[in-house]
Amino acid sequence: MSKRKDPLLEALNQGRSFTWTVPEGGNLASMRAAVKHGQTLTMSPVIDPGEIQVGDMVLVEWQKSHIFHLVGEIQGDQFLIVNSVGKINGWVDGSAILGRITKVVDPGPRPSLSAMMEQMEQTYRRLIERMGPSEDDARRLLTVVEDLRWYAGRIGEERCYMMPRSNKWSFEQNLWRLIRRAEIADSSDSFPNFHYFIDRGKECVGLAAEILALFESSNSE
Repeated sequence: MSKRKDPLLEALNQGRSFTWTVPEGGNLASMRAAVKHGQTLTMSPVIDPGEIQVGDMVLVEWQKSHIFHLVGEIQGDQFLIVNSVGKINGWVDGSAILGRITKVVDPGPRPSLSAMMEQMEQTYRRLIERMGPSEDDARRLLTVVEDLRWYAGRIGEERCYMMPRSNKWSFEQNLWRLIRRAEIADSSDSFPNFHYFIDRGKECVGLAAEILALFESSNSE
């Protein structure tokens, strides 16, 4: 069986640019501080490495695979590859950089935190109605909304949009990812076991508690 072709690599190998939209609710991993859900990115092939600048997002050949990271430093024809949360990968020749992002289109503004909370509650209630869980499971899912509202109040409006550390998402980013996961499932004809939504919700509550603790510990230092 032949391997499935990567449309991005295929386009770059043919000298063409490739445009895609970052999926809502997806895992941005080590590029989460540089890329946003819903952004539309265009990557173009690198013809002349001299065009690459520090801060460019690039696709790099790395250890028999490919990584989508950042250029942290340039020394002659050597490029230091880093991710968006502080990890240094190492130096590569310009020939190892296959493509770089040449255009970024941001999505429309997200709802306010209070609107997100309302959106999440309504989505959860639709899932409860469609999936018919036990009364206890339905209650557990709705307590996710209550807990997140409580933590949002304690963290504070301004800090909800701040990353507590370079390798941690903000409260707002975690909340939006949780909402989009639930909305994608709600719009589908098939969805995971109901406990999946409870588990992901409680996971987000735990992350909110961690964010609050990180902010409070940094204030006490």
